[in-house]
Amino acid sequence: MEQFATFYLNDTLFGIPILTIREIHPLIEMTPVPLAPDFIRGLVNLRGQVVTIIDLGIKLGVGRRDSQERTRLMIIKPNAELSDLALEKGIKTSDDPVGLLIDEIGDVVSAEENDIEPPPANMDINDLKYVRGVAKTRSDLLTLLNLNQLLGVEGGNENQNQI
Repeated sequence: MEQFATFYLNDTLFGIPILTIREIHPLIEMTPVPLAPDFIRGLVNLRGQVVTIIDLGIKLGVGRRDSQERTRLMIIKPNAELSDLALEKGIKTSDDPVGLLIDEIGDVVSAEENDIEPPPANMDINDLKYVRGVAKTRSDLLTLLNLNQLLGVEGGNENQNQI
């Protein structure tokens, strides 16, 4: 059984392994990064540590996130902070701290590996390589993201690191 932290972009429910979450924050002021890719919304200073913020909507092709009352920053653990369990499951994130800009935080959802199905071909995401699969919840379809691909660390190849 695997647990996923869920969140919303528009009306779509997404999830990532809960083992990868460091913390969740209300939106704080970001410093723009000149010449950065459009999905890099800026940098924030969290207790003296610089964190790159990715607009997940832009990265997934569903649109830029607008600041709202429920907008959150989901801070992802860097590889050095991942637990042995996460590493055993092949989960990698990034060598540097990263935050995901999301519309609203959801719940923690559990799913068995055999309950995870391939993403449907008609999914409204520009690049399905970022999607690990989908799982049914009581009330919704949960789109599970592949953090290795999303953060550009598939296979641990540092040359692919896109952030």
